[in-house]
Amino acid sequence: MFGFLKHIRQKTKILFLAFILILIPGAIISYLSLKSINQKAENLEIKYSGTVRLVRDKLESEIFRLEANLRNHVIESFPESDNVVELKAWLRNIESENPAFKNLFLVDTDGGLISSSVSLGWHRLLGSRPFLNKQAATDIKMAENAEFIRKNLIEAITLYREALSSAKSSPECILVLSRIGRCYFKLGDYNEAAKEYKKILELGNNDVMIGEVPASIVALSQISECYEAMKAYEKKNNVVLHLYKQLLDHPWDLSGGEYLFYLKSASARIENLAASGVNIHSSEWNIEDLMIRGDRMFEHIWFIKLIHQDILSQVESDLRTGSHSDSPSHNISLEEGDSTLQLGFSKLPQAFQQYQLLAMGHQFENEYILSNLFPEILTSVELGKDVFVGILGEKDSLLFIQQNLPISNYLVAENFNQLFVSWQVALFDGSGKSIEQLTRNERVLYLVLFTGIIFIMLIGIVFMIRAVIHESEVSRMKSEFVSNVSHELKTPLALIRMFGETLDAGIVTDENKRREFYSIIRKESERLSHLINNVLDFSRMDTGVKEYYFKETDLVKVVKSSLEAYKFHIRENGFEIESELPDEAMMLKIDKDAISQALLNLLSNAVKYSTDRKYIKVEVSKNSSTALISVADHGVGIPKEERKKIFEKFYRVSAAKGEEKRGSGLGLTLVKHIVEAHGGTIEVESVVGEGSKFTLRIPLQRII
Repeated sequence: MFGFLKHIRQKTKILFLAFILILIPGAIISYLSLKSINQKAENLEIKYSGTVRLVRDKLESEIFRLEANLRNHVIESFPESDNVVELKAWLRNIESENPAFKNLFLVDTDGGLISSSVSLGWHRLLGSRPFLNKQAATDIKMAENAEFIRKNLIEAITLYREALSSAKSSPECILVLSRIGRCYFKLGDYNEAAKEYKKILELGNNDVMIGEVPASIVALSQISECYEAMKAYEKKNNVVLHLYKQLLDHPWDLSGGEYLFYLKSASARIENLAASGVNIHSSEWNIEDLMIRGDRMFEHIWFIKLIHQDILSQVESDLRTGSHSDSPSHNISLEEGDSTLQLGFSKLPQAFQQYQLLAMGHQFENEYILSNLFPEILTSVELGKDVFVGILGEKDSLLFIQQNLPISNYLVAENFNQLFVSWQVALFDGSGKSIEQLTRNERVLYLVLFTGIIFIMLIGIVFMIRAVIHESEVSRMKSEFVSNVSHELKTPLALIRMFGETLDAGIVTDENKRREFYSIIRKESERLSHLINNVLDFSRMDTGVKEYYFKETDLVKVVKSSLEAYKFHIRENGFEIESELPDEAMMLKIDKDAISQALLNLLSNAVKYSTDRKYIKVEVSKNSSTALISVADHGVGIPKEERKKIFEKFYRVSAAKGEEKRGSGLGLTLVKHIVEAHGGTIEVESVVGEGSKFTLRIPLQRII
């Protein structure tokens, strides 16, 4: 397999070994350096991950401490009352004193909820319903028969007024007045209807309920309807504003949906007023302030309904079964749309059961936690001057950063364990780079070095292998050259010996025949000299010591002399030779022996590579600046892909028709060298199967 290596010189083997011994250790060192950079990146990640976990734990522990303080504050400051107004005011006060939390709420044992603004299922919030005395009840029953059965509204109003005179309390009066106003409204007497409803407001009892709705809300709503019917729009707008303010100031339980219905209806009217640009002059309220308060109320309603629908069952189950008895505070993360709500709740002590209270809960005030709490906590954390902390939200959005710098990449990030599941505590480098970016320059440097060494190594191996193969091929070609030259020398030597022995034996007595034999011996001797000169000239050319002797000479005479010397060999091989030479002399400064040698090499190739059509044509001509010598044949031709190689030393054209053509492989190499030494060029035209034509172009005035 490696037999070709025996032809490689010892010097080449040593260079190859040195190449391997230098580059392989270099590649190994580069690989180990690259590996060390990766290890450095891993160590940095471990280090920074430990730091960020410590920061995260400190932030979480501080929030847990605040939750514990909130719970203690609730227990210590509880008003020991189930009055609705007092409970709401108390919850608002707790929120103001604990800014890290908002939307505080209480859960009763029946699953009712109350917050600082609204309640849901908190039945103790229902207002008092009128209790009618016996006479008033009888009168109202008779009035209802007239209103609804006999459809006699005038009679109904009279009977309702008799019931009003029998009423002994404010709630009884409010109930009867609302029915009188209803009858006037049905009659279309909107002015009288509005007067009756205004009397309800004048009584000033906001706790009285008509059905499930406070009497004051029913009165204001009906008054606005009366003004609407009378087209007294300015009065109607003021009443609507008064109604909206009353709804915001005195909300009742959300159960049944009555409050939400009135609130949405009034809110829509207010928005229409704001959009229409109507100027409402009142010292009691500002329409923009009312709209802001309304938005907040809707937010509170949304929150308390969300708790009731999605969380209350879990809170009740956990607290009743005692599944969280180990921890006083528990946290829930709730996905709502594109955001995450973070909530906390805790079970109230046994003493609160007398008030039918089960638990309290809260929502975290994220803005305060990010803007005030975390910065304050982080001032006590020593991180070093090159790193600082940030908080990331969903999709790595930046919620908070310790330093006001335009930074997009973080070193490491860790999720909170229990709180804020969509948040991460991130550690940032002062330059805003990630671990990958911090080590990138070194990694790229060693990667480039490693890749470069491998690449150079591969290129070196390729060139080394090519050199080895080339050297082996040259060695093989030299061996073939010796064999071929030996064969080439045998032919003229055999002829010289044969004709010499014939003459020496005295067999030939004819003087003309003897002269012919002498001529053949002379020409074969010249051809032998030509072969030997080829070898010697190639040796001189290969070592760079070849010299040419330029002299003013007739080119035509040199060509004629060369043809004459080779004519016998050409004709002996059955060739027809045609020459086309100018009659006048063509004087050039040339080395006549070299030019003759070049021509004889071309003739030898024409003989060697011709098969059936044995024809050679030699032509000498000139143009304004160049002398041309061309040799054409009808031989096998030269394939296009081999035309650039035929002038390389030892190269021979592939054998035609399975015949091995002997030769030294130096002829065209010498021709090219000789022509270029004369400042000229050699051209070849060839068609496979039709022949070839070589043309030597020699400048008439050689530039020295």
